[in-house]
Amino acid sequence: MPSDFEAFYLRHYRAIYRVCFAFLKNAADAEDCTEDTFVRAMTAEVTFQNERHERSWLTTTAMNLCKDRLKHWWNKKTSPLEEELEQPAPEQEDLSAVTAAVQALPVKYKEVVWLYYYEGYGTDEIAAMLHRPPSTVRNQLRDARIKLKESLGGEEL
Repeated sequence: MPSDFEAFYLRHYRAIYRVCFAFLKNAADAEDCTEDTFVRAMTAEVTFQNERHERSWLTTTAMNLCKDRLKHWWNKKTSPLEEELEQPAPEQEDLSAVTAAVQALPVKYKEVVWLYYYEGYGTDEIAAMLHRPPSTVRNQLRDARIKLKESLGGEEL
């Protein structure tokens, strides 16, 4: 019988990994951030109200860790030769055009699109998670839809 934390981990691992991979576009980095997210959950003194609150907390923590990793000085030291040698992760090869376009969005748009369309949160919930006004989240969703329409050359979402 799995422990409480093991059950918690198994319940949320895949969703958190998808969030991390969407931000980092690299399987190894996504696994690291996913692991760091669960370490934070294990060491944080937070009491979850329900499974949705668990998922919300984990998703917000994962996105923040990913943003921190993207800002790290080491990520800015990649040379074009190293980029050419990197092999895409198996998950990356299977991305649909829409998912690839979402991953190409700037972070402020990517996080609201991901939370709204992929995780199923409402704009008020996203606003609370990201500490932004609900109107800002709705405007960012609108702007992201326009950018996605332009990049996909088709209809708005």
